[in-house]
Amino acid sequence: MRTIIYARFSSQLQNSRSIDDQISICRERADREGWTVVEIFTDYAISGAAGITEEQRPGVAAMLARVRQGDIDQVLAESTDRLSRHQGDSHRIREQLEYHDTRLFTLSDGVVTEINGTFKSLMDSQFRKELGAKIKRGQRGSVSSGRSPAGLAYGYRTANQMDARGRPIRGLREIDEEQAEVVRRIFREFARGLAARTIAAKLNADGIKGPRGSHWRASTINGDGRRGNGILRNELYIGRLVHNRTSKVPEPVSRAVRIRVNLVEDRVVQSVPHLRIVDEESWKAAQARRRSYHGVKLHRTVRPRRMLSGLGVCGLCYEGWIVIGTERWGCTKYKSDGSCTNNRQITTEHYERRVLAALRQRMLEPALVEVFVREYHAEYARRSADSRRDKARLQRRLTVAQTQVKRLVAAIAAGGQEFADIREALAEARAEQDAAERALAELEALPVVALHPTVGADYRAQVERLNEALTDPEARLEAIPALRELIDRIVLTPNPDGRGVLLEVEGRLAAIIDLASGKSALEERLFVMERVKGIEPSS
Repeated sequence: MRTIIYARFSSQLQNSRSIDDQISICRERADREGWTVVEIFTDYAISGAAGITEEQRPGVAAMLARVRQGDIDQVLAESTDRLSRHQGDSHRIREQLEYHDTRLFTLSDGVVTEINGTFKSLMDSQFRKELGAKIKRGQRGSVSSGRSPAGLAYGYRTANQMDARGRPIRGLREIDEEQAEVVRRIFREFARGLAARTIAAKLNADGIKGPRGSHWRASTINGDGRRGNGILRNELYIGRLVHNRTSKVPEPVSRAVRIRVNLVEDRVVQSVPHLRIVDEESWKAAQARRRSYHGVKLHRTVRPRRMLSGLGVCGLCYEGWIVIGTERWGCTKYKSDGSCTNNRQITTEHYERRVLAALRQRMLEPALVEVFVREYHAEYARRSADSRRDKARLQRRLTVAQTQVKRLVAAIAAGGQEFADIREALAEARAEQDAAERALAELEALPVVALHPTVGADYRAQVERLNEALTDPEARLEAIPALRELIDRIVLTPNPDGRGVLLEVEGRLAAIIDLASGKSALEERLFVMERVKGIEPSS
């Protein structure tokens, strides 16, 4: 009987000699039965549910192609789960073998018929799912004991130990100080305003290898927001081990493994303070900057190639003012279809110099700083008055709810517990009391913002330091984000009295006040105020 032997093992964690053992015992059986082994096909480190195409499982695909030649009497395997752990695949394999008059024989079950093959494929598939569930359960146990069931995160090294019986305790970690300092550096530089791409470039320039032993990428630092990975999102750096953030789910047709984000309530979190690398202040600053990206235009979330990229607009059509030639800027609409008449251009050098001059000269005027501060205080006074009114209203609401609860409790104590209406009214009153208490607590938790009387002088000093930093090649990268935060947009209009353009720089008042008070422009603000305009000084 002309026979094909098929063998497979499923994971790189298993012993590759498993295939040799399968082939050996299959050959022994073939020799005893007098079967002629024609060929042997194998799949190394491939799941039994990966599919049966050449891209998915080349060994089983080649085996079926050999069967289709029509001269094979049987396929011999150790068990049905070596051929497949997927019901659909098992059925298709048996269907093809049957069509070519080739029987399936396993050492565990003998001849595999349609009936026992169906039952076996169901059991093999179910075993795979149960095994996955048991692995997840074991991982949860590891997490609860402070051990990591996943790979080794950057900044740590393995610290496995032996238990009293001499068996290894796996999943233990300790801080790798050399890598930990790189992690702290990333958080510091990101909080100061450097883009992930710039940080990665600096690390590569310094010869520091990335987590995989190669170069750094921006994606390694930023990670994926939905999956919660990446250096800046890894909560292990603040001593929180988070497990079961994602699941691997095979796509039904291609069997490609997709990453699916699990529900927050399904995640397992364990405190591991001894693994903390990043201090609370650095962590919060980095997360505040990340949150500031939500809902912000793209040009404010990605480090631009040029200082003023994405900030300029045409004064006639209000479309973007972009680079249209070698370091020359112009109107998007005029460049694309000529529907705007603004054909004026400006070089990068003159564009940046004139905008910096506008910021330095106009926004440093004492009268203008006083306007900024006055508008800020007026807006804050209005918000404070609203807050006081809300607090008084909530306090009255809480008093009414507390009185109602006391009255209903007294009614129940007097024998009214038999009346369903009283019990329902008490539940509603308590819910109202809790809601009022929560609202009051949230209102009282709002930050109090106050400006020092010297804010005007402080603001001028901050702008001067910013200008100095922009002229320093080393500090320029960190100063540019702060500069861009001050500008809401730049309006460029044709000069009616001659060549070139007129510039109008519109500042962002909230960012200006932040700079004046010494805060990061990326911190969360209590409120956002309108833009203020500063006309470019005459030159």
